[in-house]
Amino acid sequence: MEDAPAHQPPGKWFRGTTFKVEAAIFLLLVATFAAMLGQNAIIRQRLTLAPEAGTFAPYAYSDHDNAGASSISLNPAILSWTCTLRSGFAYPYCGYGMLFDPADNTKGRVFSNYETITLRLIYHGPPGHLKLLLKNFDPKYSRAGAGDSTKPNVAEFAVVDGENEIHLTRDQFAVDQWWATSHHLSPEQAKPEFGNVIAVDILSGSGATLGTFSVAVQSIVFEGVYLSSAQWYLVIISVWLVLTAIFLVYRMFRVRRGYEDRQQRQVAESRELVAARTEAEAASAAKSQFLANMSHELRTPLNAILGYAQLLRSDGLTDRQLSAVQTINQSGEHLLALITDLLDLSKVEAGRLELLPAPFDLRATVDNVAQMIRLRAEEKDLRFIVEISDDVPRHLVGDRKRIRQVLINLLGNATKFTTAGEVRLTVSTVSWEGGNVRLRFDVLDTGPGIRSDQLNLIFQPFEQVGSARDRIGGTGLGLSITRQIVEVMEGQIDVMSTVGKGSRFRVEASFPLAAVELPAPGAASGKPAGGAGCEVLVVDDVAANRTLLRDVLENRGYRVREAADGLEAVELAEAAAPDLILMDLKMPVLDGLEAMRRLQHRQTLRMIPIIAISANPTAEMEAEVRAAGAEGLLAKPIDLTQLHRCIEDLLVRRQEDGIADGRQPMTIPPADQMIRLLTLARTGNMRAVRTEASTILNLDPQYRPFALRLEALAAAYQSPAVLRLIEQHIEAGEAA
Repeated sequence: MEDAPAHQPPGKWFRGTTFKVEAAIFLLLVATFAAMLGQNAIIRQRLTLAPEAGTFAPYAYSDHDNAGASSISLNPAILSWTCTLRSGFAYPYCGYGMLFDPADNTKGRVFSNYETITLRLIYHGPPGHLKLLLKNFDPKYSRAGAGDSTKPNVAEFAVVDGENEIHLTRDQFAVDQWWATSHHLSPEQAKPEFGNVIAVDILSGSGATLGTFSVAVQSIVFEGVYLSSAQWYLVIISVWLVLTAIFLVYRMFRVRRGYEDRQQRQVAESRELVAARTEAEAASAAKSQFLANMSHELRTPLNAILGYAQLLRSDGLTDRQLSAVQTINQSGEHLLALITDLLDLSKVEAGRLELLPAPFDLRATVDNVAQMIRLRAEEKDLRFIVEISDDVPRHLVGDRKRIRQVLINLLGNATKFTTAGEVRLTVSTVSWEGGNVRLRFDVLDTGPGIRSDQLNLIFQPFEQVGSARDRIGGTGLGLSITRQIVEVMEGQIDVMSTVGKGSRFRVEASFPLAAVELPAPGAASGKPAGGAGCEVLVVDDVAANRTLLRDVLENRGYRVREAADGLEAVELAEAAAPDLILMDLKMPVLDGLEAMRRLQHRQTLRMIPIIAISANPTAEMEAEVRAAGAEGLLAKPIDLTQLHRCIEDLLVRRQEDGIADGRQPMTIPPADQMIRLLTLARTGNMRAVRTEASTILNLDPQYRPFALRLEALAAAYQSPAVLRLIEQHIEAGEAA
């Protein structure tokens, strides 16, 4: 067997050969079947007249019947006779005939299908000629009972003394001339006919020698092959069957060849697509990495710019100085918004825009956004109105950051493009669905409006509609990102606008109801007004960031220590045991995540609360830092108000746990209940933890502080903090 061509994959030659063998077998089967049909259609016919056949009535005649002198006598054996030819008649003759149906000499047999005739006879007499006569009865010429009215088809042959075997064909027969002349037949009518042969005769030939001869016929065999109309159709069907089979095999080869060509093209296209996809993914990854690095590099100086701008605004400044500080702050926030939009667009393109749902206060979120937008609206002498229906629930579960981003984008655009009139935000309830509520946020303005042919463009990246004068600035990403956020929330966003009258943007989305009432920010009792007596460790590799945080925290009464990397932070924490750690994540020597993990592995340091800080915060990163031991994640540039609130909440919680003031640990319930709590916390089942906390609360008053603390953390879905609280008290009990 020859080797397969080099360009074919292994086994392809064998598969192709197998297919060819199968096609050949199919053709052979069809051809065999067609041959069987053809063979059945072709009928071979044979008629034998012999002494033993006895299927005819013999008779004899001579010219004596017409006043001649010749005579014929029949021998005892059938088909045997002796003839004596005498002068006295123009054409002396004698003959022996075989009639097929004596009862009706008008009914004969069809001899049209016989092609050859073989005579075997014994002749005694002088050499001469005999004739074979096939008498055909045709009503056009013949009359019943009139022997000379039948059409004589004659073939003459020579004989010799002794045994003779004569072979004749149907083409050798002709109608006797005297009969055609007497019946006035045209040349066409005088052609031989064999459709109704009533008798077969053997008689003396023309120019026969006078005298006596004898003939003993051994057999007369008529043979032929013929097709009837129905049988002819079978032959046609057989031919068509073979042709169809050949065509089908040809088409099969063509289809297979086409299929193999398409497969090869698809494989080539798939390889090209894979290569293109790989290149695109590599380019996208490079772009994402570039944007992440650029985000960090840009947010780091912005952290100092915006931080000091916020810090300076609280000092006594002249109007001119305050205006300059506000300009710095607004420019920095604008640059920060551009960076955030680009990062969000990168996440959208990579399919990594995710939500981080948690309980939140909707009204507080709306108020927070409204305060920010109201300042911009008042600067442009616009009325800014916020309406929240009374049936809108306050506490929901959702991604507060993304909801806030949607509202800021829509209200910011409305304020930016509206020069006179008002900007309005309305929040209403659409429907209640079990434990969920579907809310509607409508943002209306009296701006220039959007043409109908531009409505489909406003949600495309980098698109800004309107005239060049109306395009105030920005990247054109806000609405595109807003739509992506709403779609990830499984909500809907649409817009209606009238040129010259204004626009209405509508967002609808469903939110689960929060299981517990959440305290409003800053509403907790017992929060210290400042940080007197509390020590904070600031960890950042950028000196400007550390200096900013030192100035901010020292102004609030905190004592501050600094570390330039994670390794130095661990060493300082072991030496000084601070009350709180502010940990940057991206640092040389030892990054923030690894530093937090090392602190968690030290018994004396694992209870120190840590706030992580990142220039590129994501949902995945927040989950990672919480798993490493952080209480939360703040984004650079740091919002100082948010930073103060977060620090105060953590320190108050630490005091409530009896850690900051040196009190003894809380009284914990029995070991079996603590083991159950540990199992539930490790599976993240906060609902079951809250149920168990209620059971512990009713067990004994001495467990009340622990149960309340546990229930508060579980209600806020702070699963890492819950797990840490349980593990700390289990380890404390084992040490005791």
